Amino acid sequence: MLNLNDKNVHIVLVDDEQAELDAYRFLLESMGVRQITQVNDSLQVLATLEQIPSPVVFLDLNMPRMSGQEVLAAIKEKMPQVPVIICTANSDIETAVECLKLGAHDYLVKPISLNTFGSALRNALEIGALRKEVLSLKGISFSEGRYNSAAFEGIITRSPAMEGVFQYIEAISRSRQPALILGETGSGKEQLARAVHLSSGVSGEFVAVDVSGLDDTLFADTLFGHRKGAFTGASGDRPGLIEKAAGGTIFLDEIGDLSEASQVKLLRLLQEGIYYSLGSDAPKQCRARIVAATNLDLVGMAAQQQGFRRDLYYRLSTHLIKVPPLRERREDIPLLVQHLVAEAAAGLQKTPPSVSIAALELLMSHPFPGNIRELKTYLFDAVARCGDGQITDLLLQERLAGAHAEISAASGGQAINAAASPLESLLGRFPSLEELAEFAVSQALAKSGNNQSQAARLLGISKQALHKRLKKREDS
Repeated sequence: MLNLNDKNVHIVLVDDEQAELDAYRFLLESMGVRQITQVNDSLQVLATLEQIPSPVVFLDLNMPRMSGQEVLAAIKEKMPQVPVIICTANSDIETAVECLKLGAHDYLVKPISLNTFGSALRNALEIGALRKEVLSLKGISFSEGRYNSAAFEGIITRSPAMEGVFQYIEAISRSRQPALILGETGSGKEQLARAVHLSSGVSGEFVAVDVSGLDDTLFADTLFGHRKGAFTGASGDRPGLIEKAAGGTIFLDEIGDLSEASQVKLLRLLQEGIYYSLGSDAPKQCRARIVAATNLDLVGMAAQQQGFRRDLYYRLSTHLIKVPPLRERREDIPLLVQHLVAEAAAGLQKTPPSVSIAALELLMSHPFPGNIRELKTYLFDAVARCGDGQITDLLLQERLAGAHAEISAASGGQAINAAASPLESLLGRFPSLEELAEFAVSQALAKSGNNQSQAARLLGISKQALHKRLKKREDS
C-alpha cells in the first residue's frame, strides 16, 4: 500500500481559481499528503515542475493565458514521465479523448469525490513506482529519465512502458556490446533497433538484414563478403554487410530462424570480434555494433536448447530490450490511429477522414496479435474504402470479424469477442455494479490475507463500511 505521507509524494495543483486549489489541497491533506504545490498561473507550470522530483500534476483545463490542453502538451513534450490528471467540469467525450491522446493519465469530471480523487492519485503513483522499479532493475536511475527525443521521434507512443524502453536504450546507447530485441511480429522491433543506432551517435551506417531466408553459405557471404574466385561466379571481391556497417550498426532481424551452422559463425564473430571473408584466410576486425531481433521465444528456446544455442543467446543479450505488445499499451492506439489515417490519406491524395468514437472503441477492444502492422492494414483499407469523410465501426467490423475467426481457429476454436470489455474478459460477462463491488471486496480481502483494515484501505472505504458489507453478505 502506498504511503501518501511519504516525502517522495509531491503533488502539483494547477488551477486559476484559488477556491478550487484550496478544495484540492483539503482533499489531499485529508488523505495524508503533505507536499503540495499550488500554481494559479498556467505559464508558470513548467518552471515549477523543473524544481520538483517525480511530481504528480492535477490540471484544470479552462484557464486564461495558456489552456490546460496546451499545458498538458508542453508537459508531455518536456517531461513525458510526469503523470498528469485532468480535473474539469467539461464532460465532453471528444475533449476527454483529445486529452488522453496528448498523454493525460486520467480525466476527472467535477464535482470530484474523495474516493475518485484518491483512486486517481494512487493509480498514478503506483504506475510511477512500477516504472521506477523496472528501470532500476535494468540499471537505470529514474532521476535520469531523460532521453534524446530525436532518436525516437519516428515512434508514435505515450505509453509509460515504451518510455521505459526509450530510457533503457538511452542508457545503453554508448555501449558497443550486442543488443537483443524481443517482441511480437509487427510491434516495431526494427524501429527500436534504429533508435539504438541513432541514440548512440555513431557516424557509420545502419544496415538491416533479414537472416531468416539465408542458408549457411548465403549467410556467410552476405555478412562477411567474399574474395574473387571463392566460388563459381565470384568474379571479383565483394565486401559483406559487416564491413558496410563499420562504425555503425548491423541489425540482424529474425535471428531465431538462423541455422545451427550459421549460429556457430555468429558466435565466433561475437566472441573474437573478427571474421573471414569467403575464400580468404586474412582476418578482418568487426567494427559494427550487432543488434538482433526475433518474435520467437528465444529465452525458452535457449534454455531448453531447442533450435538456438544458449551461449549465443547470452552473447547477443548483453543488453536485452523487450517490446511490449500493442494490447499492453492500448493508450497508444488513438495516437497510432490518427497518424496512420493521415499517412494512408496522404498516399491516396485524400483529405484524412475522421474516426468515429464507435470505431475507435472497436479498435481499442481488439487484441491485435499482429500489433501495429495489423492496425495499419485495417486503417489503410478503411481509408481507401471510406467515401463519406468518416471511418465508422461498420467499415472496420468485417475485417475485425475475420481476424477474430483466425485467432479463434489458432487458439483451438476458443472464441474471442472483439467488443468484450476487460470486465467481460475477466468475469465472463458484464457484471452489475453490485457484482463488481462484491468482486472488489473479495479481491481486496484475498490480497490483504483477510485483514479487514488493510482491505478497507485498498478499497478506499472505512473499516466500518467494509464490516457492514461483510455482515450483510453473511446474513443474506
